[in-house]
Amino acid sequence: MVVCSQAVAQVAKTEAVGKGDFPALQFLPPGSVVEGISLPRYEGHRVSALLMAEKLEVLSRTTARLTQIRAYLTAKTGETTCVQLPLAHYDFTGRIMRSLNSPALLIHPHYSARGEGVIFSNVRGCGLLLGPVTTSFFSSELNNPGS
Repeated sequence: MVVCSQAVAQVAKTEAVGKGDFPALQFLPPGSVVEGISLPRYEGHRVSALLMAEKLEVLSRTTARLTQIRAYLTAKTGETTCVQLPLAHYDFTGRIMRSLNSPALLIHPHYSARGEGVIFSNVRGCGLLLGPVTTSFFSSELNNPGS
């Protein structure tokens, strides 16, 4: 009986969620694929970020590869920025998404930008669009900044 309870405690200890681990990844071995994911982030009762992907492949307890990604970052003003990527890696420890040498599209109510990759944090609501970058500003928004 004692051996059994020690074994259960040992298994529970090894499967515990560590700092930086995504809560469900310890149940999925590397190579597991989950389709149609949606990961919201809340600030109080407000959704401040939403990460959606067609597929999530578990690489480790702290990293995943995502395909066909749409990340929505919503400011307190209500403006939403959308980041679209065909492929990226997400590090749950640093809460950073990286997409290198893969087309990236950033859509904001006042502008849009295309680049060759992106590094961003949906937690901090900021990131870096890797170049070369092409940016388009919407003139109707520039002429009516208060709208």
